[in-house]
Amino acid sequence: MSRLLALAVVAAVTPPFTAPVSAQAIPERPEDLRFRPSVFEPPPVAGLRFELGNGVPVYVAPDRSLPLVDIVLALPVGDRDESPGEDGRASMTAAMARRGGAGEFGPEELDDEIDALGARIEASSSWGRTVLVLDSGSESVDQGLELLASILFEPRFDEARLAQAKENLRASLSAEADDPRAVLEREWLRLVHGPGSPRSRRLTDASVEAFDRDALVRFHRRHWGPAGAVIAASGDVDAEALVARLDELFGDWEPRLPEAGGEAKRLPQGPPTESAGDAASAGDGGSAADSPGWWTIDRPGTQAALAFGQRGALFDSWDDPDRWALMLLTEILDGPGAVSRLRSRLQLEEGLTYRVLTYFDLDVAAAADSDRSHRTGEFRVFLETIPESATAAAAVVLEELRRLLRDEVPESEIASARRSLLARLPLLFDRPEMIAGRYAEDELLGRPHEYWSVYRERLVAVTAADILGAARQFVDTEGSVLLVVGARNAAISGRGSEKLRDVLGAPRPLKR
Repeated sequence: MSRLLALAVVAAVTPPFTAPVSAQAIPERPEDLRFRPSVFEPPPVAGLRFELGNGVPVYVAPDRSLPLVDIVLALPVGDRDESPGEDGRASMTAAMARRGGAGEFGPEELDDEIDALGARIEASSSWGRTVLVLDSGSESVDQGLELLASILFEPRFDEARLAQAKENLRASLSAEADDPRAVLEREWLRLVHGPGSPRSRRLTDASVEAFDRDALVRFHRRHWGPAGAVIAASGDVDAEALVARLDELFGDWEPRLPEAGGEAKRLPQGPPTESAGDAASAGDGGSAADSPGWWTIDRPGTQAALAFGQRGALFDSWDDPDRWALMLLTEILDGPGAVSRLRSRLQLEEGLTYRVLTYFDLDVAAAADSDRSHRTGEFRVFLETIPESATAAAAVVLEELRRLLRDEVPESEIASARRSLLARLPLLFDRPEMIAGRYAEDELLGRPHEYWSVYRERLVAVTAADILGAARQFVDTEGSVLLVVGARNAAISGRGSEKLRDVLGAPRPLKR
């Protein structure tokens, strides 16, 4: 009986093909895979964008499949806005805005109110943005938005909760010395960007001690305003009704800045601007690291963490041809698609690493970033391996980068990388929250929505000569940093060490 039932189910769900379907033979190597051309077109933005009374844009993508709502409010505020001595202030302000109570509710009461709604409200901050997130059922979204508004406008920054957060941070700082990846990240930023760069600032016991309620209040008043803010919403909502409610809660939000006496003054509405003299020219070129060379941090153990790279490119246009060439270059070197030069060699062929991650910062400078130290991204190849394989793995990275600088990439490899990028494009828009979030992010970053409609066209236009030219302009192996955190003797004497010395010089211990 069960066998007959199974056969019946299979028959019910199997399409009635009238001709046999020939499956593609599985090739021996991933680069021999062949796929149909992608025909994906991004969803239209028309009808998704609204605007509050104060000009704050709202993107809404309704989805009635489940009684859930997702709302994200993003501000162009982050670590880059911290003044000297304010290390960690942006992240702590965001965290304590949520955890320290808001409006009429103390910290525990606010937690209880959110839990009673079956909702989630979180706040976090990174280099260039602060994000407040509300996830709730559609029946409780109105109350959830009221709580979100309280957190945005009236955070209490409870001193007891702040003291607890500071203790947790101190414990994390103490444990950081035992984490090779954390040590690598901190020291890498100093070597690449220089100790005076905002990107190199690091949390210390002194900066944690400087967190007090008044400092968070000042940072909040100075930076949490509507200029450049954007809201993305998706889920079980009526777009016009939701926007009307958002306008009631956020439409009167005005920019404010603390005066010397502690009061606030009004600022002009609108996004931040820059003068023509502040902008770096497109194609400004890559830049060597602040302290190039081969550096080591001795850390006994069975694992080593490595980073190889330099400062990144500077772009002022999302449509800069070199930017599209670098997208393909990064994909060829170590993209998550089927073909990757580094992973093919380091993992599949030679078995040298546990992990390979390559990052080329291709974002475009925000209008407010007139300070060039804010505008510098980075190019980094991160590896994890055993100390005995560290030099061999780093030498492979160096060889592959120099090959990109020496030879044009074969057209077949470019085509494979292009297909891989285009195959992932639909994933950026595959859910309503992704659609609303992607177009809201466009506005936050100053990226035109048309970027996505020309995405395929621009990638197809990139030639082997374009990739070679971009590599030679933006990759500087001699001006790079190689940082190895691991057992020093084993990590500097393996196969490939001579190649590294020829380019980067002798390994030097890093004083921390």
